[in-house]
Amino acid sequence: MGYAMSLVVAFSLAGANVSLAADGAAIFKQNCASCHGETGKADTAAGKAMKVPALAGDAKVAGMADADITGAIKANAKHAAVLKKVTDADIAAVAAYVKGLAAAK
Repeated sequence: MGYAMSLVVAFSLAGANVSLAADGAAIFKQNCASCHGETGKADTAAGKAMKVPALAGDAKVAGMADADITGAIKANAKHAAVLKKVTDADIAAVAAYVKGLAAAK
């Protein structure tokens, strides 16, 4: 009985971690798309006014490690307001999502 209960607890905790994982696409849409565009093409009025680089199809970004993209996001002064609203896990999820946008043709 104790073994079965341990398995139930273990699976419950594992499931909790999966459900708590940040959704990079949703976080990007909510916090980044106003400048970078929903498709990462920086085709928004704000993006054009601020000369935001397109992320979609950017070979340099596509070749970066997720940790390096995370570092670049955090280092960009234009991201300061957004960085106050998101967690490190959110930023990591966005970095992975951005890498996918960059790799898209």
